[in-house]
Amino acid sequence: MKQQEYLITFEGISVAEANRYANELRNALLDATPDIEVRQKRSDDRTQDFGATLVLILGAPAVVVVAKALGDWLKLRNSAKITIKKDGQVVAENLTSNDALKLAELLHPQQ
Repeated sequence: MKQQEYLITFEGISVAEANRYANELRNALLDATPDIEVRQKRSDDRTQDFGATLVLILGAPAVVVVAKALGDWLKLRNSAKITIKKDGQVVAENLTSNDALKLAELLHPQQ
């Protein structure tokens, strides 16, 4: 089964807060399903932060679970805004808790 890779970034916040959000969201996603890979990545290799960007790798069966976990996290962090990219192209920009229902459709791999 082909796996898809997404980059998740956090918009309009400090690097320190983005690091915290990335760690929280990473843990929430890993708690939701063991069928994914999530790691934090630094935006700039010259910085000493833990990583304000998440790299998410998942297959089609995990999409619904991941979308629900993302939506639940966004509801807890109702002021958070995320951008999701795939293959360098923006899939979704400035997603908030109001967009939680659209996440499964946005993450579903195109055939």
